[in-house]
Amino acid sequence: MNIPSYEEVIASTDFRDDLASLNAAIADGLTQAGEPVAINGNVCYEHMQRDFHLQDLSLGMEPKRRALHQMAQGSSCFAEVGVAGGHAALLALHSNPSLTFIGIDLGQRLRATWPPVEIYVPIVFKWFEDKFPGRVRFYLSDAREGLRQAANERPFSSIDLLHLDAMKKGRISELEAVWPGLAGRCYLLQGDNKNGFVKASSEQLIAEGRARRVTSSSYKNVANANFDVLETGPDVAAGKVSLASLSDDRILVCVCHQDDETLFCGSTLGHLKDCADVTIASFFRPAPNRKDTDTREAAMQRVCDLLGAKRIQFPFAVERDHRLLRRFIQMPSATDQNPPEIRRPLHRHPLFNLLEGSAFALMQQYKPSTVITHNHVGEYGHIEHVMLHHAVSHAAKRYQEARVLNFGVGLPEADLVVPAQPEQKNRLYDEYMPQWNGRRMYDFALSDETFVSHNISDAEG
Repeated sequence: MNIPSYEEVIASTDFRDDLASLNAAIADGLTQAGEPVAINGNVCYEHMQRDFHLQDLSLGMEPKRRALHQMAQGSSCFAEVGVAGGHAALLALHSNPSLTFIGIDLGQRLRATWPPVEIYVPIVFKWFEDKFPGRVRFYLSDAREGLRQAANERPFSSIDLLHLDAMKKGRISELEAVWPGLAGRCYLLQGDNKNGFVKASSEQLIAEGRARRVTSSSYKNVANANFDVLETGPDVAAGKVSLASLSDDRILVCVCHQDDETLFCGSTLGHLKDCADVTIASFFRPAPNRKDTDTREAAMQRVCDLLGAKRIQFPFAVERDHRLLRRFIQMPSATDQNPPEIRRPLHRHPLFNLLEGSAFALMQQYKPSTVITHNHVGEYGHIEHVMLHHAVSHAAKRYQEARVLNFGVGLPEADLVVPAQPEQKNRLYDEYMPQWNGRRMYDFALSDETFVSHNISDAEG
């Protein structure tokens, strides 16, 4: 399926014809009422622009049009407070032919200087209902009541794109009104972002955990001074993670050794190939005197090539028997179910600051929205895995812009389970053969892969 670009949509005959038809309907209605031909500002025209229907699209609003086009293509149901001339709805519906739209507008002049919204908003509603039957639903209502009705009635699927672009105050109460009708993850497009009340509402939602900065690598740079984009919804508030929520992320995978990426998340990365921006970093060089010492790094590069991932290899640390490390981390005995004990502050270990600093530098360079790494028990009890877990956690705590997922091997519960792809994983295994003996040693690796969300506030170091 060909997905049209923003330029293709804007230049298309269908969009241009519909834009002209919509504008003519508004202009005719205003003229017949003896009013100047002007409407409130929107994604296509300047605020109160006279004879807007004869003007070119506003250059100043092009970044918002592009953001809306992009988000509409990845959404199924778009709801908007502040329909005005309907131009955001028109662009979104043309950007995604399967998109449905819910529009809410009071249709009353709240300021004497406004154009007569009571005249043109009903005209806009009627035009859309005639042009897009079955794809639109309108509420001539104040924001909270209209959103509450939409959430209760659910005329379409759950709302996964929400544009709040009317009153500057009360944005949080508007979100609360529509909350039951939101998808687990919903993109919130905040109009009028220059306004202090709007900015404060975004900051409060983030601080309370009801929203977060957008994690998608696709939408990472869409916000500007005029608007903001957040992720919100029940799953976001609950901290839930899913394979779908990783599908457009910028992901940094931090592993100790070449083969860890295959053992612990090879199937997951296979699912995400071509739909996530993935970088895999190994922090330890191969140990000397192994059968695969001289082949592991090249094998990992081939694995990354198969997964469509970038690869980073740090040169500082070498896999070995760390007698010094055991003074800092006491691993449990084979019969002990307790987690490893941190006996001394890890930052005093000469390797810890090097690992933590390297991880932090990677985060600053690649700007990941998700970091995946080892867990606090070292999966099957590997002390270097435990060390890197704490180093990466500490780096993520400094970085503050990414959620952290730990491999779930060795842990009793999981926040995410990814179906195994044995054929895919065996293909990755082949790249390490014949010197590598992991296929025989790690029988767990062909099962479903699991991950645990990690609270970086608990990071030790």
